[in-house]
Amino acid sequence: MRIASWAVAGALTILGTTAAFATTPAFEDNKLNFKGCDGAQVSVRWLGDDFQLSAGGKVLGKERASFEFVGWDGKCSTARWATDQAKFAVGADASASSSSLIRFMATDGSRWLAMRDGDGFFVARIAANDEEISSPRITEIAAWLERSSREYSPGRTLAKHLKTEVIAD
Repeated sequence: MRIASWAVAGALTILGTTAAFATTPAFEDNKLNFKGCDGAQVSVRWLGDDFQLSAGGKVLGKERASFEFVGWDGKCSTARWATDQAKFAVGADASASSSSLIRFMATDGSRWLAMRDGDGFFVARIAANDEEISSPRITEIAAWLERSSREYSPGRTLAKHLKTEVIAD
């Protein structure tokens, strides 16, 4: 009994020392919840390659080709799905950059990443409102996603994108 309790305590200590394990929710969802450019929470769902937006539980009109959100920098940005590239086009049409990821802010100020996962999204919280986003933090989250996700899963794919798209920036 004593050995078992030591083993459990040791395992919890090891897991607890990984900040990414303790502070990074990462999950699949059929919608993306983010801070809209007006400061209100907005949800977006896929409708083919277009989006359906809702706020306060009510659908906001017809499907749209793009949506606006608050990015990590606190500025309003636009995202649309570029079918020919199978990536998001983020920014104004003329200056949109191609990315597998959307870097968005939640209404509580936390910063998240999202990537398309079929008819839904795979999302991961990168930093709480008061946390810095740094290369070591991104590297730690990528390593955690690799360790905790099955091969060929959205978590592993996001880990790859973190290394190639976010750290490289």
